[in-house]
Amino acid sequence: MDFDLIVVGSGPGGYKAAVSAAHQGARVALVERDLPGGNCLNRGCIPKKTLVYLASLLEDVANLQGRGIVGAVRGDYAAAVAHKDEVVAGIRDNFGFWLQKLGVRLFRAQARLLEGRRVALSPRESGSAEPLPAEIAAPRIIIATGSSPRALEHFPVEGARILDSSHFMRTLRECPESVLFVGGGTVGVELAYLMRQFGARVAVVEQAERLLDMHAIPERVSGVLERKFARLGIEVRKRATVAAHAADASGVDVTFSDGSRDRFGKVVVAVGRRPRTAELGLAEAGIDVEPQGFVRVSEYLETSVPGVYAVGDAKPGPMTANAALHDAKVAAANAMSGNHLRPNYLKVPIVINTALEIAAVGLTEDRAEAAGFEPDVARSTFGGSGKARAHHDTEGFIEVVHDAETGQLLGGCIVGPEAGEQIHLLAAACQSARGLWFFKDMSYSHPSWCEELETAVDPYTSAFSRSGKEIFERGIFAPSEG
Repeated sequence: MDFDLIVVGSGPGGYKAAVSAAHQGARVALVERDLPGGNCLNRGCIPKKTLVYLASLLEDVANLQGRGIVGAVRGDYAAAVAHKDEVVAGIRDNFGFWLQKLGVRLFRAQARLLEGRRVALSPRESGSAEPLPAEIAAPRIIIATGSSPRALEHFPVEGARILDSSHFMRTLRECPESVLFVGGGTVGVELAYLMRQFGARVAVVEQAERLLDMHAIPERVSGVLERKFARLGIEVRKRATVAAHAADASGVDVTFSDGSRDRFGKVVVAVGRRPRTAELGLAEAGIDVEPQGFVRVSEYLETSVPGVYAVGDAKPGPMTANAALHDAKVAAANAMSGNHLRPNYLKVPIVINTALEIAAVGLTEDRAEAAGFEPDVARSTFGGSGKARAHHDTEGFIEVVHDAETGQLLGGCIVGPEAGEQIHLLAAACQSARGLWFFKDMSYSHPSWCEELETAVDPYTSAFSRSGKEIFERGIFAPSEG
């Protein structure tokens, strides 16, 4: 059972690493102790996106009443969950087949790392469908074991009335009358929107000054989202926490830090995630681990043991599926061809699917200024977009951040329909030698969402062209010449 590479964990980071290495000709073993596809497929990105899409359809149809659509449409959460389960099962059932086509060997087992880049395999709790070797070995290993929801010591999750995001996706089959989300980050705002569209009374409590209090998301975006939540009837409590609670058979009584009280049928704790590395035997294998459980890595994602790498939520850095996919390509290339690539998370889009689709890449205006640029922001709203008007969905905007002195493209943000798809064009421009002028080089379909990117930058590129300045046009992430 010798391989060129062993990958532990089959979520986005593990799966992508295994596939990337297999495409390079490596003999790859992929070890998964739980369901193939990891948290993203089974309890995260895919089921959440499936349900939120249905929620957005309910909102769209409601907004189009009297505009060619007649007759109220209501959500059936139980049927939506059944549809979500069908989608997830369809992908998971083909998971092994896709790996097999690439020659990747999948082991359904608990992995424990040993010295000498060996991995011990033990049957899962439910047993293994096939005999397992006691151990497998490879000169290279990638740890991609992901994460689990972070708990609050004073607000323990019990899975019935007080849930975390995993319980939410696994066990919630009916829409409750009321839900409190503790935490206004990505998971909290996505699931809050979902529950509201299916008819629940929803509140979000967030201890920070704003929802989505993260460096990559401009404050303006948080404000727009909070106003949309207010119109939808989602209560937002900022600068507040849960001070006390009492659960009984029918719900949870909550006392907030401002002294107010309320009662909810369910409470969902969504305060971030923690790495899942405790059962891997990392210390015994000589791998350094931080007190919080993150695996320490070098700039090449290599651990303290040469030839062993860590990606995604198992190591410090952004805890998103997109970042894990980015890590996976870097680690697989370094493992198979020697350390030569470094991760750059500014190149990785952030996408949030809530009452407004939100996507960002590169530097915000504030971060660009802190980095020493003289940032300016080209803006366009979807109010003037032909496609947005045709869809009766004009809420949203585009921001393109660039350097005022040179025109260098630095990043940007898109809020509105299909933002998660449009952001790829902005990311490509950041990595293009043409930079801001990338959008002028394009020919667009009309009407389309993406043509608003050109609308946003038009005044700026025209002004630069008339200025006679010596313009540095390269995007911030464009490869250097030569």
